[in-house]
Parts: sequence; C-alpha cells; structure tokens
Amino acid sequence: MNAAEQRSRAQAADWVVRLSDEEVDDATRAACEAWCAEHPSHARLLAEMRELWGAVTPQTPVAGAVPTTRRRTPHARRALGLLALVPVLLLGAWALPWREWAADQRTGIGELRRLTLADGSRLVMNGDSAVDIDLSGEVRQLRLLRGEVYVEVAKAAAPFEVLDRDGSVRALGTRYAVRRDDEDTLVTVTESRVRISPRAADGEAVELGAGEQLRFDGQGITRPPAASTANALAWQQGRLVFDDAPLPEVLRELARYRPGLLLADDPALQDLRFTGVLPTAQSDAALELLGASLPLRVLRVSPWLVRVSAAGPAR
Repeated sequence: MNAAEQRSRAQAADWVVRLSDEEVDDATRAACEAWCAEHPSHARLLAEMRELWGAVTPQTPVAGAVPTTRRRTPHARRALGLLALVPVLLLGAWALPWREWAADQRTGIGELRRLTLADGSRLVMNGDSAVDIDLSGEVRQLRLLRGEVYVEVAKAAAPFEVLDRDGSVRALGTRYAVRRDDEDTLVTVTESRVRISPRAADGEAVELGAGEQLRFDGQGITRPPAASTANALAWQQGRLVFDDAPLPEVLRELARYRPGLLLADDPALQDLRFTGVLPTAQSDAALELLGASLPLRVLRVSPWLVRVSAAGPAR
C-alpha cells in the first residue's frame, strides 16, 4: 500500500467516525459526498470502512483478526484468557491506587463525566481520572490525582487553580484542560489565560493564552507541543484526532480508553504514522480502522490483552 492510498484510507475512516455522530450536520454529509466524487476509489474505500465499522463492536472481535494454525478448545481458550490476566493482576497488586479510589470524583476507563461544582464552575472528566475538590478556602482548588480534566471556571472572589504532582495551573478567568501524563503535565487553554507554576522552588511561573499548549514538570517547562488545541480536546466529543502522529503515540492514547493491556512493543511500529480520527468508546473498532489504514497485525490474546505489531514477512 503506497502513501497516497494510506492517506485515502485514513480519510475514509475519518468520514465514517464523523458520520456516525448522532448530531452530524448536512455540511459534513455534503463534504463527504464531495470527497467521494474526487476519485473513484474514495467511494469504494468509504464503503469498505462502513462495512468494517458496522461489523465491529467493543464486545465482538472481528472474525479472522487472530491468526492461528490450530483450533483451540473452549477449555484451552479459557485457560489462555486466565493466563493473560496474570500480569494485569500482578501489576495491580504491586501499586494499588488507594488515594485515587478514595477521590471525591473519579471515572472508569472510557467513561466521560460532566459535573457542575458548588461554585458554578463546570468540570469535564476524561476516562480513568480522579480529582479531589476543595472550594472552601481562600483559593478554590481542584487536585488532579490521575487523568485529565477540562474546567470552565465560574467567576468568584477566590482564585481557582488545578494542582497536580508537577505544580499548579491558576485560572485568570478562563477555560482550560490539564492532563497528567507519566512524565509531565499538559495544559491546553481555550479561553483567556492561565498561570503555570512548576512545583520546584526556583521554577519560573509562565502565563499561557487561548489557543496555546505547553508541557511542564516539577522542574519547569519541558516542551511546547505542536498539536491543535481543538484536536487535543476532541475526547470530549468521543474522538481522538491525529495529524501525522507516530503510531506508538496513537496506540498509547488509545490504550487509555480500553481495559487491560494494549501492547505495542514492536520496534517496526516507530516507522508508521497515522492521520485520522478514532472513536474513544469503541476501541476494538478503532484498532480495526488502524489495521485497515496501516500494515498491522492485531493479536487478541484475550479481551484484556491485545498485542499490535507491524505486518511483514513471517518470522
């Protein structure tokens, strides 16, 4: 598959995701029809993606997705599934997130929650997130223990800030998102400004304006991402949007929306890139759309363990 066909397949997958939205408008439908008219292959690719989308649900693996040379008995499949759970259980026992379980508000994997706080501020929590909320002090505080939140701050005398492991992000009358990653924190501002203060005593505070993003850790600013702020917040509409993103990054993001382990440890994946839109609520369908756009193998060991590798000559 050449680069042009990969781009067309990714665009077809994008259209399928956008058209599946219950609130899709006539302009989007018209734009899709115009794209299909641009080239004879576009309508064919769109039909293929629609058929694939309709065949896949989060609970139903696609037939033929798991290559095998020997038929397994139900007992053997059950044993394999139990073995696949062992690393998950060991990992959970090694580091139980007690504080996150006791958080004021938390969401499960793939769950999206919208809340109105006591002060009138609005909060959107991404999946697998946890926060503690304290609006009673001189500073209204939202402590992000895990995951990602988007806040629309209500006007009040007391300042409002989001705290996490790496520092604080104080609103200057604004709407913004804070995401806690493994190594640092990502801030995305959609309205007004925020002041970011890294936790280190000598960390310099930085102001960030609407339409801007940056990452910071406990020592200071790490690097400004080049992503679109609209794309970064598309999870609120149940979508993940990627523009020429390395495939390992795409898979890491998708893993946040499915239970169990999504393994992508094949070095050859580093050479693959993806442009398109994936659904957050249907991760199996998202994997199939990726596989239709890129040369991939998706091996489902069990519902809780999936391995993705680059397709190529048998080894």
